[in-house]
Amino acid sequence: MAALEAQLVSAGVAEVLPLRQLLRSASSWQACAAEPWALPPEAQWPAVVSVLRLLQALREAGLVGAVEVHSGYREPGLNACAGGAPRSAHALAFAIDFTPADGREVAAGLCAFWREQGRDWRMGLGRYASGRLHIDTAGHRAWGAPGRGNPCATP
Repeated sequence: MAALEAQLVSAGVAEVLPLRQLLRSASSWQACAAEPWALPPEAQWPAVVSVLRLLQALREAGLVGAVEVHSGYREPGLNACAGGAPRSAHALAFAIDFTPADGREVAAGLCAFWREQGRDWRMGLGRYASGRLHIDTAGHRAWGAPGRGNPCATP
């Protein structure tokens, strides 16, 4: 864990999220007989840095403030048990699922950012039925039909 922390410091993103939140595995960790925290494989650390830079940019743009992270890296078994897509960014790269700590609705602003700058960031954006938002930098996409996961789709 110290090596990841050092890389985050070196990249200038160590203060974007508390490590305890960054390493949360999935809300369903208990039901899936997994651990509540998971260290991503070292090969995925550049993706961790990339997602933290994206979150930092979203904050600097005033689109999100403090967030509560519910899921980050998921080892493949936990990802499958949690209902994650087989090629989920949570397991193959790095992603975070979160809610704004202040409870405000941020999807419209995130969609505007995704439309204007998402391609440059390789930003993936989604919304779960629970209201949690998903961001990653594993490819420019938003998924799901209107009202079914894609916060940027129009009916």
